[in-house]
Amino acid sequence: MQQSRRLAAIMFADIMGYTAIMQQDEVKAIQLRDKLKSKLDDELLLHGGVLIKFNGDGALCSFNSALEAVRAAIAIQLWMIQEPNVPLRIGIHQADVVFDENDVYGDGVNIASRLESMAEPGSILVSAKVIDDIKNQNDIQSISLGKYVLKNVVAPVEVFAISNNGLKIPIKKLEGKSEKYVDKTAIKKTRKQILYLLISVAILSISGYTIINPWLKKQHAKNELIPAIQKIVNDNFIPPTIAFDMALEVEKILPADSTLVKLWPIVSTNVSMQTIPSGAEVWWKDYSKPNAEWRFAGTTPLKDVRFPRPYLRIEIRKKGYQTIEYAGPGSFGRLWADSPTIKLDKVGSLPDGMVRIPSLNSGMNIVGLESNGGKRVSEFLIDKFEVTNKQFKQFIDAGGYTNHNFWKYPIKKGNKEISFVEAQKIFIDKTGRQGPATWEAGTYPDGQENYPVTGVSWYEAAAYAVFANKQLPTVFHWTVVAQTSRTQFIAAYSNFNGKNTSSVGTNIGLSSRGIYDLAGNAREWCYNESIKTNGNRYILGGGWNDPIYAFNDTYLAPEIDRSISNGFRCIKELSGDTTLAQLMKPIPMDFRDYNKEKPVDDKTFTNYLQQFLYDKTALNEKIETKVEGESWTAEKISFDAAYNNERIYAWLYLPKGFKPPYQPIIHFPGSGDIYLRTFDPKANTRAINFLTKTGRAVIYPIYKGTFERGDGLDSDLPDESVFYKDHVIMWRKDIGRCIDYLETRKDIQADNLGYFGWSWGGYMGGIMPAIEKRIKVVALHVGGMVMNKSLPEVDQINFLPRVKQPVIMMNGKYDMFFPVATSQTPMFNFLGTQKEHKKFIVYEAGHLVPKTDLVREIVAWYDKYLGPVK
Repeated sequence: MQQSRRLAAIMFADIMGYTAIMQQDEVKAIQLRDKLKSKLDDELLLHGGVLIKFNGDGALCSFNSALEAVRAAIAIQLWMIQEPNVPLRIGIHQADVVFDENDVYGDGVNIASRLESMAEPGSILVSAKVIDDIKNQNDIQSISLGKYVLKNVVAPVEVFAISNNGLKIPIKKLEGKSEKYVDKTAIKKTRKQILYLLISVAILSISGYTIINPWLKKQHAKNELIPAIQKIVNDNFIPPTIAFDMALEVEKILPADSTLVKLWPIVSTNVSMQTIPSGAEVWWKDYSKPNAEWRFAGTTPLKDVRFPRPYLRIEIRKKGYQTIEYAGPGSFGRLWADSPTIKLDKVGSLPDGMVRIPSLNSGMNIVGLESNGGKRVSEFLIDKFEVTNKQFKQFIDAGGYTNHNFWKYPIKKGNKEISFVEAQKIFIDKTGRQGPATWEAGTYPDGQENYPVTGVSWYEAAAYAVFANKQLPTVFHWTVVAQTSRTQFIAAYSNFNGKNTSSVGTNIGLSSRGIYDLAGNAREWCYNESIKTNGNRYILGGGWNDPIYAFNDTYLAPEIDRSISNGFRCIKELSGDTTLAQLMKPIPMDFRDYNKEKPVDDKTFTNYLQQFLYDKTALNEKIETKVEGESWTAEKISFDAAYNNERIYAWLYLPKGFKPPYQPIIHFPGSGDIYLRTFDPKANTRAINFLTKTGRAVIYPIYKGTFERGDGLDSDLPDESVFYKDHVIMWRKDIGRCIDYLETRKDIQADNLGYFGWSWGGYMGGIMPAIEKRIKVVALHVGGMVMNKSLPEVDQINFLPRVKQPVIMMNGKYDMFFPVATSQTPMFNFLGTQKEHKKFIVYEAGHLVPKTDLVREIVAWYDKYLGPVK
């Protein structure tokens, strides 16, 4: 038998109490086992791990690096704590071990096994050797639990718990095959020291308390806490709550510290809130820590009360009134921006199980429906949970399938209208009785009365709504509560288990104002019909058997479709609603199947390129002003545009502490720039600061239609108008003129130029480098293809194969704008870059990837293709 010895990270994972669970509920035990195995397979593939053994309730795995082992463990454990909860323990150690064909041996394996036995369900324990390898990874937190003597292991081992959000940290003495390490020599020495120190302590205690202690606190705040907050801010686009807590601690000691004053707007947001009536208590906690204790913010009215920046769960409570649940803000939103005044409803004043939603604009962050957004939705009520089996049974018992009064719409099968009698032959369960397709013998499975009803057609859902004196939501009502832009947070706590539905409300992925299970569990029928597909209605949110990105995607199904995950919830119109009739109309869906679409041929594309040409006339450049930053000096430059006798403005950020000539990076930003009218040279640099800190210059053009050059452009979404086409051409010329300007400067390496695009700029990163060949390398922070068509002369699909430069794409798995399968992957595949010079990374993230990973990967990419900064 061939053996080999090598360094490896060994991971043990075990379901605690599996044998007892199997004895009590064999079906549940198998469900937990399958959930573990499925996730384990996914993460091993993603992180280069190998499954050595899997015995049903546990697994032994190896990885080439401790970092990949820990990342895999975090992803597995965060998935296991979701319903159905798998009480999983994980231990990891890195050591020199022996592999043969079917097993692995050595002390490293023993230590990993002992660590797993010491863990609690929901926790990950690792050794100090693992910590040595991951200590510089800012997205991984850990805490020491002390040294332990492990069974059959000679030397004591310092044990650490991975302490990322959502993971459990053992707070009691660790159990398992170990005992706490006690250094007896140190104890004797300590006793003597204590004896000698007692008198000294007694003398110094009074003076220390009154003089030394306050001084020490100030030194701790100034020299430790503030730098720690600054590091957290630098390492995260949205600083976690710990930065907020540290800032509160500093404020108690150094309230007027100038650095703290600058940090407060970054780590917190000020909220003013009024309730009707006033006197309501406001509580909050991190969304990603649902089991944490609630923290009190104050009693309404609130005036400029600080809340931390991360995504939060909020409750507004007043005795005698219905508690309001809220989740926010979005990645780029402001906490409670949608309604500063909240109406509280007395307990029992609303229909049972319904929630009031204030009048809002529908953002429509659903792929394929974006162009329908921006419509006003009047105040309405919505079911907190999906309609359950028990509720639907009441409909059946009330003659739901026989009472014509409940069936308001002609029933179609294909393009043909069928009679009510014929339809009843279709609306049957597995045994031929009237009822949903998932039922048997006219009723739901035992114990599933509170599960969502599924296997129903749009017609059945609409009939139930009439019975309940409600109606199906339009896509506009659905999207204002779904808040799909927050998929990164919501999906992780929702039911996409691929096994079955779960009881309503048990998944804690609440959306917006406390509405549950909008993501996953059951797909939800909406009222609207699609304009171009006769007889198809929108069904949104994805179901338990759909991929996670289904929450962001548009789905259509025939009205008569009774798929096993089809369910619904209802809304109730309020008096004075002036918007409903308009919102109920059929609406179009934009969709492009990039597996079938093809780019134009080279001859046609060559003709397209002609429109992007411009005369390289004199720039007439002028440096308007200079601004100093921590890591840069910024120059505001103006020069002649290549169109309409206009002037372009651009901000050139030059790095401090590095010698020219500098490698330049041209930046194409997110679409937020379209809606702003004044460029702030300091506030607009958080996305690019890492480039100047690592020694590169950044030029930030004020593109046509953005900031001070606003001209009626109101969206970054492509369309088939000449107006949009002209803007793409102008953006290309803006980039060209900026490069022309860089070529005039001796302190810039204009022939060594990189492109950095984010979001909107990520999409444009599939167009601009195909035209502007002076760009040598491309880095895209979240980018992809879109469902909207544009005129072929500026359609991204025709440009992607002509992008030949090295390209790195960094994307989030839960991106609401660019889903992985239908947007990100097609873009990467269409790129004309040679395979070995393009890279595609998908993170467990949304429309922002982890900042430390972004910085590491992009700087390394530029170093590789532009050369390291000297």
